[in-house]
Amino acid sequence: MTSTTPNPARRRFLAGSLAAGAGLLAACGSGDNLAPNAPPRNAGSDPNAPREFKRGALGTVIGGGVAEVDGAKQFFIGIVDLDAEKPQARTINDVGFLGHGFSPNPVKPTTAVVCEKHGQGCCEVDLVKGKVLRRVRTTQGREFYGHGAFTPDGKLFYCTEAEVGDSSYAGVLAVRDGESFELKSENFPTHGVAPHDCILVEDGATLVITNGGGPVSSPDEPAGIAYVDVKTGAARRVLKFRDEAINAGHIAITARGELACVSAPREGIPQTKEGEPNPAWLGAISFYDPATDKLVTAEDPIRAKMKGETLSVAIHEPSMVVAATNPAGDLVTFWDFKTGKLVHKIEGDLKWPRGISLTLDGNYFAVTYDRETRLVLLDAETFEPVAGTTVDRSFISGSHNLVYRL
Repeated sequence: MTSTTPNPARRRFLAGSLAAGAGLLAACGSGDNLAPNAPPRNAGSDPNAPREFKRGALGTVIGGGVAEVDGAKQFFIGIVDLDAEKPQARTINDVGFLGHGFSPNPVKPTTAVVCEKHGQGCCEVDLVKGKVLRRVRTTQGREFYGHGAFTPDGKLFYCTEAEVGDSSYAGVLAVRDGESFELKSENFPTHGVAPHDCILVEDGATLVITNGGGPVSSPDEPAGIAYVDVKTGAARRVLKFRDEAINAGHIAITARGELACVSAPREGIPQTKEGEPNPAWLGAISFYDPATDKLVTAEDPIRAKMKGETLSVAIHEPSMVVAATNPAGDLVTFWDFKTGKLVHKIEGDLKWPRGISLTLDGNYFAVTYDRETRLVLLDAETFEPVAGTTVDRSFISGSHNLVYRL
């Protein structure tokens, strides 16, 4: 099916589940109409004035989405060209599942592999033609766990999966052929429990994997981040969190190797306690600097408002500011990587913020938010919404968005 733009009037948008290990979807009512309203930007002669906003090198935002259509769920991939004069979403409509992680193919740059979190859904899509090219299947008794990564030559595809047939939910890092997606190996060591996100670094020599850890009530080890040699399977480095309540989730890594990791409450920590909100049901953000070989979790009063999962993360390398979203707290936070200190927050003005990524020119954070799947650009220096950049319906309601060059 070629891509089309759905009729938003007939669609009641849904959002992905926040709780670690919970079910795939949580129904959401229609969102409020709050949208950021920033003043016009003029560079002028003031050196402290905001940069002049220009289109042309921003890129295209993609992400998964789900809506209720005539009482039934319909799944999309939303695609928004930020460099269009008036950006509007187009969609791929025959996906069949909520896309969680997107893995661009380095040798076929118009295509990507999309994986479901906690489900059988995985497919290769052509983002230009707007269609699903093929379905990728797991082995019996297993489900996809949201993320994958191609080797630089495109010959292999690594993806996280989980055993469900035996009810163990044991994590598996599957190695697949990058062209046929046939399973080549399922014995790749993750050096931890419940692997989720994975990114190849060092020209494909090392796979960085977040291991969420076992439930708090189990003897399984807690969360960690493993740097694994792809040739030998040996652990080059395993990072451990001091806070054992952390369920390691998503990571962003700079060209120099600085890493930011966002996390959810560890599985088994309840959302409520004795009928009241559980103060321990919180997300977190942590920073790893290879120069000091230290993993530090941010401690700030704002953490009390980082309810549920700290979901999506992006790093602005020129300033080393790290941005993260907390949907359940209606919160976007901005952190100084070097000090681990909070430098800015957007609280309440962007309802239900989920995906966040950087435009290709590195000047703006692209945020997808609200039950109505809005999208807006935030200036990476001032953190202010850029006037005229709000897209009322991106059709991206999943956990992430990705800025892509099409």
